[in-house]
Amino acid sequence: MGIKSHTQDCSGEKVDIVRELHKNMDSTREKMEKETLIFIEATKSFTLEWIQRELELNTLPMGKDVYPRNKDTDKKKPDKMSHLKEMNSGIPLIVEENLNRDEYWAHRDQLLQNDVSRDYLEFKKDKMKKGLTSSVRMILGCAAEIFADLKDEAPGDRIWVKERGRRKYICILRFSDEMTASLDRYFTMLEELLILGNEMKEIEKRTQARENKKGR
Repeated sequence: MGIKSHTQDCSGEKVDIVRELHKNMDSTREKMEKETLIFIEATKSFTLEWIQRELELNTLPMGKDVYPRNKDTDKKKPDKMSHLKEMNSGIPLIVEENLNRDEYWAHRDQLLQNDVSRDYLEFKKDKMKKGLTSSVRMILGCAAEIFADLKDEAPGDRIWVKERGRRKYICILRFSDEMTASLDRYFTMLEELLILGNEMKEIEKRTQARENKKGR
């Protein structure tokens, strides 16, 4: 009778522990989702500031003829300016569409509910950073091409270079302090999610081991 009671208590304790782990994992995922949106908003500000700064540096000042005269090119410049301004006004949506993807954000990956290794986590973090950097680089690269066209630069003189005919741009891109801090917070929570997931897996393994002993 005493043994039966002790077994029930252990079982109840395990249920409480599992319930608490699930609660903590859900809470961590919610925080990570909020941090995802914080990073995206920081990227919108970073991108808008970058394009606005380049717009001021690279566009033709009113009333000044800075660039060499070329009638055909001059006719095209108003269209390019218009396209650039349209792009600038649409940046928040462009950033949202390119960065708010499940493939970039590990907490949306159901695989993390299972037992994952430290190496896998580091791989996931590195892949996330590369994917986000590539997307931001592409957005800024599209704008940079227009700036280069406005100045009639030769393709080889451009800082942003198309690679293999795809929308991939080569450049050194440093995230803003706000973006970096947000991503660091996200990665810290990702570590916490890994620990919680591994604790859950250990409980499942111990439970399965006890069940196997009973079945013998």
